[in-house]
Amino acid sequence: MYIYRDNDGRKEFFILHRRRNDVVTLTGHVADSEEIKNESIENAARRETIEELGVEPISVIDLEMNIEVEMEERGKDIISVEHSFLVQIPNKDVHFLEGDEKHQWHTINELYNTLTYPNQKKPLDKIKELIV
Repeated sequence: MYIYRDNDGRKEFFILHRRRNDVVTLTGHVADSEEIKNESIENAARRETIEELGVEPISVIDLEMNIEVEMEERGKDIISVEHSFLVQIPNKDVHFLEGDEKHQWHTINELYNTLTYPNQKKPLDKIKELIV
């Protein structure tokens, strides 16, 4: 998810500096529990934003792009296919609620050089067109 806020005309994107020494956007998953059965991927993006940042999105745009994300699960490195969303949140500082990773706000142009994984850079051109 490419989560951003409009800070007086400056579009700023939320990124994590993880303990693994990489810099990434937030990721999420479609729930498969009884409470959230048949959740759409757009609703999953909304839910994950609330769970991970504690804020209700203003808008969620499906970028209609899938990217592969490297992650660790149960001590093993795995590749997860993530659906990409552009998520606008209110202009306030938020914190990652599901861990102790540090976060920063960056402009879209800074993300090209800041994100660790080239696959997470693929949607940036499309995002740039949508927010400019």
